Formats: sequence, structure tokens, C-alpha cells
Amino acid sequence: MALSEAEGLLRIAAADLETAVASSDPTVFREGPWGFWLQQAVEKALKAWLLHLEDEDPPLTHDLRRLFRLLAAGGEDVSRWKDLGVLTVYAVQFRYDADSSPLELDRLAFNQRVHALVLHVEQLLG
Repeated sequence: MALSEAEGLLRIAAADLETAVASSDPTVFREGPWGFWLQQAVEKALKAWLLHLEDEDPPLTHDLRRLFRLLAAGGEDVSRWKDLGVLTVYAVQFRYDADSSPLELDRLAFNQRVHALVLHVEQLLG
């Protein structure tokens, strides 16, 4: 059985999350690369969620807050996840700004929150 587009995106989100978890040690990895992979996992999970709801392509954006707003506008309760919007900064700024100040996020806690989001979307997809 072929994967739906939403299932495919969610599978990639899980792989991005694995990469983020593998780069969680701050003595080995700067915050930017870890945050980038975590942001990517959230972005793809949210786009899979949108695809599941609307069966149309989600917008081409890295802005997690925008994706949360679209889900909320579609009647979805995203209040549990909205704090993950802070990860948006890793999509672009941390990749191209040599002087970006680290956010010093709790990597373990954010990894766990994103894992919970991926599992939530997985349950929605059935």
C-alpha cells in the first residue's frame, strides 16, 4: 500500500526528529543545527496534519506560527503545541546569521514535546 502524502511527510518528520535527538548534546553540537532539525520535524508534522484535514497542499512556509494559525482556523485545537512556534527562528535565521544568540532551549524537553506532536499527528492519520 502506498503512503499518502501526509503519511510520507510524517515519516520524514520522524526522521528529522531522530536527527535532532542525535544532535542534542550541546558539548558536541551547536544549538542551530539541533534547532534546525527540530523545526523541520515540527514543520513537516504540521503540514501532514493540514494535508489530513484539507487534502490540499499546505503553504510553502517555514513559519510554524502560520501553520498553527491555519490549523486553528480549521477548527483544530493547537493550544497544546503553539509554544513550539519559537522553533521557527531555526529555519532561516540560525542557518544564515553568524552572530545569532542562542535561545538556550532545554533540548531534552523540546525533543520530547516534538516527539509528542509527531505521535499526535500519527494518531490523527490513523
